[in-house]
Amino acid sequence: MSHRRWLVEYAAVRSSARTTSVLFLLAGLILAAPAAAQLCEGASSITRLGGANRFSAPVEDQESLQALFVNQREEILELLGQANWSGDPDDLFAAVAAWRGVTSTTFDPGQRVQWMFFRDRGQTPTVSTNLCWAGDEAFSAWEVRFNSNGRWYSMIVPESCGNLALLAEQPLPEVTLDLDIGGLSCADQTFDFRSSCADGDASVTVRMPDGSERTAGDGSVSFPFADQGDYTVTASCTAMSPRGDPLEDSMSSAIAVGCPSCLVAAAPEEVDLGQSSVLTVVPRAGHGAEVARVTLDGEPLASPYTKEMTHDGADAFTHTVMVETSTGQSALCSTGMKVAPTVTMSIEPDRVLTGQTAVVTVAPENGNGAPVTVALDGQPLAEPYERAVVHATDGEFTHTAMVENAGGSNEASATMKVDRRWTLLPTLSSLSGDDVHISVLGPDTRDRLKACVDGVGVGLAAEYRLSYPVGFMFGANTINCEVDWWLHPGGRTGYAGADIEMKKFFVGLNFHLTRPGSRVDWWLGPVIAQLDYSSSSLVPTGMDGASVDAVYRPEWPGETVLGANMGLKIPFKTDCPVGLYLGAFWFDSSMKAKSSEIRGEDGALAPAFELRKTPVYVSAGISIEF
Repeated sequence: MSHRRWLVEYAAVRSSARTTSVLFLLAGLILAAPAAAQLCEGASSITRLGGANRFSAPVEDQESLQALFVNQREEILELLGQANWSGDPDDLFAAVAAWRGVTSTTFDPGQRVQWMFFRDRGQTPTVSTNLCWAGDEAFSAWEVRFNSNGRWYSMIVPESCGNLALLAEQPLPEVTLDLDIGGLSCADQTFDFRSSCADGDASVTVRMPDGSERTAGDGSVSFPFADQGDYTVTASCTAMSPRGDPLEDSMSSAIAVGCPSCLVAAAPEEVDLGQSSVLTVVPRAGHGAEVARVTLDGEPLASPYTKEMTHDGADAFTHTVMVETSTGQSALCSTGMKVAPTVTMSIEPDRVLTGQTAVVTVAPENGNGAPVTVALDGQPLAEPYERAVVHATDGEFTHTAMVENAGGSNEASATMKVDRRWTLLPTLSSLSGDDVHISVLGPDTRDRLKACVDGVGVGLAAEYRLSYPVGFMFGANTINCEVDWWLHPGGRTGYAGADIEMKKFFVGLNFHLTRPGSRVDWWLGPVIAQLDYSSSSLVPTGMDGASVDAVYRPEWPGETVLGANMGLKIPFKTDCPVGLYLGAFWFDSSMKAKSSEIRGEDGALAPAFELRKTPVYVSAGISIEF
C-alpha cells in the first residue's frame, strides 16, 4: 500500500479525534496584537512556538533535521494523511535525506502556512490548517523545496519545535510535444508539430541541421525548412514559484527531414520508329528515409530501375516516374523521349531521257503515331505522296523526302539518271558489192556490168531517241565509185569504165537491244533510202585497144529502196558523251538505166540494160551525244 493511500485511510479514522484536538490547540494559542491580527486576518494566528505543542525537539542543524524525518517517520506519514497532502511522502523524505532543496530561512510575522504539525498536550500528533505567524519577531526555520506528483512544494520546519508546515505549493509546468512525421510535406517544405504548456509560459525552439536555433510558436505549427537533415524541436514550459524558484518542464523530439527526388533519362533520347531506348531512373529517398516504391508511368519498377522502352508510333512521349519513401513522401520526375517517323522513297523509272516524266513515290512510316508532314525537295507533299518530275537536261538528279512530326524527322534520298536524246554520227564509209548481170535488149548477146564497187566516202547521221528501246535515225552519205562495163556490140567485145558519184539519203528506226545504262549500245532497224547516181558517158574500147564506134550515156534516175541498219557505239569512258561508232547498211537496189539508140559506124545498136545492185555500206566514226 502506498504512503498516500495509507495516509488517506489513516486520516479518515482519525477525523473525529482530529476535530477535538484542533479545538483544543486553538483554545491554547495566545492571541496576537492588533497589528499582527490585521496581517493574519482570515487565518488562525500563532504567536508562540515550542513548549508543550512542539512536534519534536529543536532541529538546529542538518543532522537533527534529518534525524527528525527518520525518527518520526510514522508520525509524519500519519499527519500528511490527515492533511490530505497530494504529494508523495517519499519525495519529501528523499529531499531531506539527500539535503536537496533544503535551506535555512526566516519566517516573518504575517506569513501564512496551509497547515502545520503539532502535539496535542505534548503527546498526540495533530495537524492544524490555515495558520498565520503573528509573533513579534521572525523565527528561524528550515525550508524544504521539492517536486512531487506534478506539483512544487515548499515546507518549513521551525528550528525551535520541528513543527513541519506546508508553506506553499503550485502545479509544476507541464509540456506536451507531438512531432508528427506524417505532417512532413516536401511539397510545401514544412513539417508539423503540436505543443502545449500548462501552468507556465511556453517557448519552442527548433535546432537546425547546421546547429543554429530558431524560435517557433506553440500550439499547432507548420515549420518551414530549407535544408534536409535532423531537426530537433524543444518545447519548454516555465514558471516561478512563490519562493522565487524557477520551475520548468521541457520535451524534445527529433525528426529526420528528408525529401525524395529522382532523375530519369532516356538513352538515346531520340530514336527512329521501331527502335528502342533504355530509361534509367535514379531514385533518392532523402535524409533519414528509404525508397519504398518506384513506378514508371504507373507501373512498378524494380531495382536497378531500368527499362527498355519501345513505342508503336512516332511522336514525342513523356515518361513519368514516382518515387515513394518509407516516410510517406513522394516525388515526381519525367523525361521526354522522341520517336521519329521513318521514310522510304522510290523513283519509277529511275532512268529516263531528257524531257521524260518519272514518278517519285514517298512512303512515310509512322506506325500509330501522331500525324506527319511530308516534303519532297523542300516542298509540301500531300497524300498519296506522289509527284511527277521532269528534267530538261541530262545528268544525275537526287530527290530528297523528309517526314516530320513532334517525335522528330527523317529523310530519304533517291537518285535518277537522265540521259541525252540526240546522238550525232560523223562517219567514213566504204561501199562494197558483187558483179551484177545486165539484160541486153539488143540483137546480139548478154553482157556484164560491174557498177559502183569499192567506193569510199563520208557521211553524217543523227539519232533522236524516242524512248530507250526506239530511236529515229536520219542522215546522208556520198561515195565515189567505179563503173566497169563489158559489152559486145555487133558481135564485138568492148569495155567501158567511168567514175560516178553515189548519194544516199535515208531515214529509219533503231531498235536498241541493250538495257538503259549499259556501256555498249547496239541496235538494229529498218531504213528507207533515196539512192542517186551521177551519169557518165561510157565509151567502149575494144579488147585490142581499138575504139568501138559507140558512145553510151546511161540515164539513171533516183531510186527509193528499203534496207537494214545495224550499229554499235562504245563511249570512251563511262557516261562520256563521245564514243566509237561502227555501223553497216544493206540496201536492196534495183536500178534501170536507159540509153538513147545510137548507131555506130558498124550500124550496131546501143543496148538498153537493167542493173541490179545490193550494196553494203560499212561505216566507222565517232558518236557525240547531246
